[in-house]
Amino acid sequence: MLTRPHPFTTLGLLLAVVSPVFLWLQFHLIGVVLLFIAYGFTLLEFKKYTSRFQFAMLLITGTAMGLVLDARSGAWPWFTMALLLASVATIVRQAYMHHFTYVNLLWVDTSVALLAGGCYVLAIYGRPFAWDSWLPPLLHLGAALGLTFSYVQDAAHIRKRTRFGYKVKPGTEAPAFELPDQEGAPVSLADYRGKHPVLLIFVRGDWCPGCHMMLRTYERKRAVFLEKGVHVLAIGPDDISVNKDMVQRIGVKFRMLSDDKQTVSGRYGVVYTNPVLEAGLDYAEGIPLPASFLVDVDGMVRYVSRPDRVGEFLDPELIFNVLDQMPKVAEPAWS
Repeated sequence: MLTRPHPFTTLGLLLAVVSPVFLWLQFHLIGVVLLFIAYGFTLLEFKKYTSRFQFAMLLITGTAMGLVLDARSGAWPWFTMALLLASVATIVRQAYMHHFTYVNLLWVDTSVALLAGGCYVLAIYGRPFAWDSWLPPLLHLGAALGLTFSYVQDAAHIRKRTRFGYKVKPGTEAPAFELPDQEGAPVSLADYRGKHPVLLIFVRGDWCPGCHMMLRTYERKRAVFLEKGVHVLAIGPDDISVNKDMVQRIGVKFRMLSDDKQTVSGRYGVVYTNPVLEAGLDYAEGIPLPASFLVDVDGMVRYVSRPDRVGEFLDPELIFNVLDQMPKVAEPAWS
C-alpha cells in the first residue's frame, strides 16, 4: 500500500545520512546540527503520518546525536542514554497503541521520559556550560516530556467521560445519520439497512497520531471485512478537504465521513471536553472519543468498543468474533 511521501522526514533522512561525512572530517558541530534538524523535521510531520519510517528516524537520529555528544566529551554515555530514552518515550505509545491505548500503562512512557531527563542532568552535572552540547538535546527532551504530559492529562478527561459508557449500547437501534464522505458524496446509514452490516469507527481528527494508527489497522483488515460483507465507515470532526487529504496521505481506501458539526458523534455519545487540546483545535463541540460500533443489517448495534479501555477499537479480532455469531449476508461488500 503506497502512501504519500513524507517530505520533511525524507529530507531529514538525507541530512542524517550526510552527517557522518562532517563528523569524519572533524566538523562535529555541523554533524550535530544536521542530526538536530533531521530529528526536528521528523517531529514536524510526526502527527501527520505516524509511520514506522518516522519511528526509526527518531530512534536512529536521537541515538546518533547522543553518541556524538558523548564521544566529544569522552565521558560516560549519559547523553546517548538520555536521547535514546527520550526517543523511545516519544514513539512507544503510538507504535504500540493496541497495547497502551490512550489511557493505559501511562507510567511506562512517563517513566522513560523522566529517566531521559535524569540522564541529561547527569550528563551536564559538574561541567562548564557548553551550548553546543547542552542545548541540542532539549528538543528531544521537550518533545518527550511534553507528549507524555499531554497523554496523562488527556487520559484523565477520557476516563471521566467514559465512566458510564456511551449513549449507544449493544442491543439498541443505531441512530440514523447522513454525512458527506471525503469526495463530498452523501452517505446515509439507512442505505445499508437490509443489505450489509456497517462498522462505524469514530476518530478524533487528523491532528491525532493514534487515529492514523487506527485507520491503518482497519485498512489492513479491510479485505476480511469485505469478505464478511461489512462496510467500514470512519467518522471524524474534520471537514471534507481535510479528510480527503488524510486518507490519501496515510493510504486508506474506505470512506471517511465529515461530522464537522459533531451532531453524529453527539448522538452516539462519543464526545468529551479537554480544554488543553481544544485550545489548538477549531471544532464545534469538544473532541470525539475513539470508538467503534458494529451495526447489523437490521440497524441494531451488535458491538461497542469498551469505554473503559479506549483504544480497544485497534483489535479487529474482537469484532470478527461478533461477526461470526451474526447471520451471514447474501454477498460480500463491494471494495
